[in-house]
Amino acid sequence: MKVLLAITAGLLAATAANAVTVTGQFGAPDPGPLPGQQIFVDFDNPNAAGWSWTGGIASRCNSLAGVAAAPAGDTTCFGYVSSAINPNNATLTTPDLASISFYWGSIDLYNQVDVLDTNGNIIFTISGGMLPPSNGNQALPSTNRRINFTAGPNERIGGLRFTSTGVAFEFDDFAADVVPEPASWAMLIMGFGLVGAAARRRKAVVAA
Repeated sequence: MKVLLAITAGLLAATAANAVTVTGQFGAPDPGPLPGQQIFVDFDNPNAAGWSWTGGIASRCNSLAGVAAAPAGDTTCFGYVSSAINPNNATLTTPDLASISFYWGSIDLYNQVDVLDTNGNIIFTISGGMLPPSNGNQALPSTNRRINFTAGPNERIGGLRFTSTGVAFEFDDFAADVVPEPASWAMLIMGFGLVGAAARRRKAVVAA
């Protein structure tokens, strides 16, 4: 069952005027990317070009008591940050995005995600406590969710920062709808123009 969390940047006291829409889907295992998105970071393969980590990022391929718990039903490798790692946060820098989602395993009160714009400024913040029951029970579908952030009409997402002040914040399978670069848009528009010109020329020949 899909759940619209109906959270905006204003409700969460974010710094930007443009809202970031948040939606979530319960699941154990991961219900998978949203329509139109594809996975770019999964901790089992090299990151896609333009996606990179900085800070206290760590990864595992199984649970370890007191260190990190694999997202429920997920048998692949996953990433995490922890208060036991210095720093206790990590930033995923991305291309310019219209939306991004990831699988959040065993949601806890002490975990936080900052959504960043293309200049690295925080435009939205959400903590585990905003996604009840937030009790870290990795076996319950309700504490494992795919969380999606969609940028406002005049905004683009440029990264996510993950922070944990407790045992760990586990995540996996980052997927996105990538915004084409200006050069790509230009080539696309040029292509449409050439198709249109060819169609007009063909029509003129038939009419003659």
